[in-house]
Amino acid sequence: MRNWGLTQPCLFCGEPVETRDHLYFACPYTYTVWIEVVGNLFGDAPDPDWETTLERITARATNLLSAILLRLAFQVAIYYIWIERNNRRHNHTTKPASQLCREIDKTIRNRIFSTKYYESQKLYCIMQCSPPGVRLSIDYFRLYCY
Repeated sequence: MRNWGLTQPCLFCGEPVETRDHLYFACPYTYTVWIEVVGNLFGDAPDPDWETTLERITARATNLLSAILLRLAFQVAIYYIWIERNNRRHNHTTKPASQLCREIDKTIRNRIFSTKYYESQKLYCIMQCSPPGVRLSIDYFRLYCY
């Protein structure tokens, strides 16, 4: 649309120009979702900058479990944020960030259940120990599942 000279505002926060970098995760709505979804899988607060986020996700991780969870959370968050954006644009429906986070959380859990990674004792513990809505974080099962 920008090639035609049209600009689109962000449907989440009203920013005059919606860009990839803004949508993922400079927008306050999507950054709130991102923080809720990834919890502390980065080890510290996630950065709202797209390039920094990609660098951190693709960096060689010392903890394979963290890398798997982080990449899965990233993929699912991107997908659901885009779906929510399209629903706002085309169907004129909105969801609060908390509801979107619950849907993302459920999808991540379902995906873990459907893979061989579910056999991992640590991932099994996440699924059994943390109730839905509790962030899938490494610290959670370090504290409650060992």
